[in-house]
Parts: sequence; structure tokens; C-alpha cells
Amino acid sequence: MSDRSYLDHAATTAMLPDARAAWLAASEHLGNPSSLHASGRSARKVVEESRESIAADLKTRP
Repeated sequence: MSDRSYLDHAATTAMLPDARAAWLAASEHLGNPSSLHASGRSARKVVEESRESIAADLKTRP
């Protein structure tokens, strides 16, 4: 455990390892999720799957 206390979370904060891994995986899908081309569809899929996952964790609808 660190003796350091970071109190400026309004500016930035460390990501949890699982959140960082998910973000890195999602960032591999370059493209505008509103576009119809393959890159856009791939990005859209990541966005929709992320919404569903978050909604499931919160026990609500996406």
C-alpha cells in the first residue's frame, strides 16, 4: 500500500486495471460508430456491446 494520497480526482484519476484493459481493447477499433463502412460498423459494435455490459452491471436497460 502506498503512503501517497492523491486528492485531485477532478483533474484526473488512475484507472482500475480491468477498466484500462477494456479501454485499450476498445481503442483498437478505429472508426466513427455512426459511419456505414466496415471500420464504423466495428466501432459501433464495440459501443453497443459496452452499453449492454454497463447496463447489465447496473441492472438496467442500455
